[in-house]
Amino acid sequence: MTLLLPRLSKPGVANILAGHNSGAPPALDQATALASYSDLISFAASGGTRSPETSYRVAEGLRRIAEQCGYPKLLSRAKFDRESAVYLAGHPALQSGEALRNDVWAFMATIAAPDLVGWRFGDPHKTRFEGGVRNAFQRLWLRGKALDRGPDHAERWRLVLSMPEDAAVQIVERPSLGGRPHVALALGEGWLRMVQSAALGDHEQLMRTATKILRLQNEIVDLMYLSGDQLTDAVDAAFAKARSALGEPGIQPAFADG
Repeated sequence: MTLLLPRLSKPGVANILAGHNSGAPPALDQATALASYSDLISFAASGGTRSPETSYRVAEGLRRIAEQCGYPKLLSRAKFDRESAVYLAGHPALQSGEALRNDVWAFMATIAAPDLVGWRFGDPHKTRFEGGVRNAFQRLWLRGKALDRGPDHAERWRLVLSMPEDAAVQIVERPSLGGRPHVALALGEGWLRMVQSAALGDHEQLMRTATKILRLQNEIVDLMYLSGDQLTDAVDAAFAKARSALGEPGIQPAFADG
């Protein structure tokens, strides 16, 4: 049976944040939060069983990861983001359509774990609480789902655990790329091949340029309908053009193990 997760609308987020101008709202236990914000929280009308405790269990898992990264003091942003992306993308309760809802993630960030949002971002913008690709946790779930090689792969989460923030953003925040698993994964694999042969200082610019090239190409030929080999060729060609723009030789065919 589908678990229906609690939701918080964008006006609901604004209402809560308005009362805490000094930073992120405090984390409240489940009973207190549900009572305090009962007029702001909603659920899907039908289709499953209401389960606010599931959102809180997910939040507790995130909190355990944060503690391993120094919470509530020291901060390893990259480690927290990568491990949380794997955790969220693989969580059984986040495999249904509920996880596609922006307002589900707004509840998670604003009510279930606002302390982690404040810890991760310092003085977070409201978009870190609202649902969407900038939400503190939704962005990580999207990253994990986009770069998941699948449960049968020996190195299922290698892309998630190795790709830096800027490179992941180029995929996740571009609907024509990140919104299509087939394309997103191909781009992630292309990035992995690229970093094995390009100078470290060029990685970020190459990724930005290659994604621009692919987005333009997608306007002409829908990447989603290319075969696996064709998509691989298109991605590698985009990185080669990006490298040429930097005045470097074309990308060499250095493939990662696995």
